[in-house]
Amino acid sequence: MEQRNLELSMSPNSKDHKWTEHICYTLIMILNLSTWIDLNSVWIELPLIVNTAPERWTLPSTLSLIISLANIFPIIVLFIRWRLRERFSEIPYIYIIIIVGIIACCAIGLFWNHTLYIFGAQRSYLLLIAVFALGILDCTSSLVFCDYMKRFKAKYLHAMFMGESLTASLPTLIATAQGIGGEVQCIQKNQTLPFEPIYSEPRFSVTIFFFLITGIILMSLVAFMILQMTSIVKLAKAGDTNFEKENIENCEMLLKYGENTPVVRKLSLTTPKSMTRKHFHILQWFNVINSGILYGCLPTLITYSLLPYGQKAFYYCSILYPVAYPLSAFYALLRPTISLLWVVIGSIVGCLICCFIIVVACQSPCPIWADTVHGGIVMVIAWFSAAFILAYVRIASGNSIKLFWKKENGLFYFGLSVQMGIIFGVLPFYLIINVFELLQDRQPCHVYCR
Repeated sequence: MEQRNLELSMSPNSKDHKWTEHICYTLIMILNLSTWIDLNSVWIELPLIVNTAPERWTLPSTLSLIISLANIFPIIVLFIRWRLRERFSEIPYIYIIIIVGIIACCAIGLFWNHTLYIFGAQRSYLLLIAVFALGILDCTSSLVFCDYMKRFKAKYLHAMFMGESLTASLPTLIATAQGIGGEVQCIQKNQTLPFEPIYSEPRFSVTIFFFLITGIILMSLVAFMILQMTSIVKLAKAGDTNFEKENIENCEMLLKYGENTPVVRKLSLTTPKSMTRKHFHILQWFNVINSGILYGCLPTLITYSLLPYGQKAFYYCSILYPVAYPLSAFYALLRPTISLLWVVIGSIVGCLICCFIIVVACQSPCPIWADTVHGGIVMVIAWFSAAFILAYVRIASGNSIKLFWKKENGLFYFGLSVQMGIIFGVLPFYLIINVFELLQDRQPCHVYCR
């Protein structure tokens, strides 16, 4: 009887603990919405922005270069971390990233279509300046947000990846509500004049879109303040104070199953060998290569690889492509880590698909299957598949580093490898597109591929 009363008295505490865990998980997800949601929103709005921007088709490559140049700030943070060592704290940088992100997003909403004559041409100077500021913040977030997760248990790392994945999905949902917009209709005013492109209007403007994104980033600031200024982390027992003493494989089971890991399975676990330095470096180099192709090369070629198949292909890819990341994050719930062999296989398959997209972009304005429905479907599937495979490889690699790499700086350098890849991926294609002008764009209402 006393035992039963004891169980009943402990039951509410157990439920309260479970609720605090869920709240902590949700707060970490909301916090990580501020990592890349602003720049992802710029890419998602490109079908509308590119039609009025003076840069036209060169705008994606210009934005990619600006974001790459912003990587100078993460290098500075890396130097500061090296100098301060144990005294380094990522907390102030997170506050700066979120607050300045709110200001820059508001600036894009207000001034995205303002132009100025600079260096012999009209340029969207305020848009470019704001994107540069966001590039500094988001590139740095790859380092400091990953580093922040060392404070939490392994199972909360997935909340970070889930939040990152939603940075593309939420703007996609807003863009879907916004309407296709940018869809071109060719109108001929009379028989002597050529066809002129007329673009349909979205349900609400680019300005309102970015104000909504600003509201989401503001929620991230509130979530971070709750994590830092309340006792929610302590109540949820989410802090990683005893991580080094825990069984590593048990952490992997908790990452996958949470607190519902079977007792028999817990008792049968044996501690595996920790990750070797060679294994760690291989994961980091594959992260550099995958990030360079997926986040560096491809964004510069999005217009060249998709617009030859029509404005709808461009739009639907802008909508479906960001969904690949959250789907890969959901799959990572079922299989949080993979072996090094599968990291290599996944990287090769994903990079081969990316190479196909690059080849198609280089054939613009008349690539294979141009102006056909099946060609557009193939290209959208290719973009989606490449993003899903390489994003999952990245998540699984990050989980492996968190679980098996003994040093606490593993996730910091994991974030740094992403930024290194972006730099190496963007620069060559910026030169190809903007300097040497080797790629030819496709003008609307002109006939190609006869």
